[in-house]
Amino acid sequence: MKSLAETAGAVRRRKKFIPKPATWAVYIGVILAIVLVKALLLHLFGRSLICPCGVKLWLQASTGEENSQHVADWYSISHLIAGMGFAAVMIWTSPKWPFGWKLVAAAAFSAGWEIAENTPWIVAAFANMAHGEHYTGDTILNSMFDTIFVLAGFGVALSLPRFTTIVLAVVLDVATYAAIGDSLAVGTLRFAGSLVSP
Repeated sequence: MKSLAETAGAVRRRKKFIPKPATWAVYIGVILAIVLVKALLLHLFGRSLICPCGVKLWLQASTGEENSQHVADWYSISHLIAGMGFAAVMIWTSPKWPFGWKLVAAAAFSAGWEIAENTPWIVAAFANMAHGEHYTGDTILNSMFDTIFVLAGFGVALSLPRFTTIVLAVVLDVATYAAIGDSLAVGTLRFAGSLVSP
C-alpha cells in the first residue's frame, strides 16, 4: 500500500492539462460568454437587473433590503479576497497555464459562486444567518460587479509577492469584520456552522 507521501508524489508527476495560449480576443470572448450565461441564469432565478430603488455606486449599510443590490458594498471586499484565494489555487495547481486562461478560470469560478449563491436554498440559508435577515439574492448588476472584484483580486494576487498577498487578504478581511461585524472568513464559518447545527 502506497504511503501518503508516495501518493502525493505520484499526483504531482502526472501530466497536467495545459491549455495553449490564445489571443486576448479569445480570452475576452470566453469571459464575456461566461458572464452572459451567468446573467441569463440569474434572470431565470428571478433576479432583477437593478434595485427598484435605483443604482448606487456604494452602499454603506451592510444589512437591509438594499444589500447586494448595488454596484459595490462591504461584501465586495469578500469577492476581492476570494479572487486572491483562487489565484493561490491556480498558482499551486496550474502554474504553467497562460495568464489569459487563468483569468478565464477565475471568471468561471466567480460565475459558479454567484449562481450557487443565488439559488433558493442558499438565499434561504443566508437569510437565516446574522447580517443576512433581509437577503433576497443579488441583482444582476451587483453580481456582474462581484465578478469584476474577483478578477481584480485575482490580478492583484498574481502581480504581488505571495506573502504580501496573504497579508493584504488578512488585513482586508479583519478590516471588514471590524467595520460591519462580518467578513469572508467569518461568514464562511457561520454558513458552515448553519449546515451542521440542528
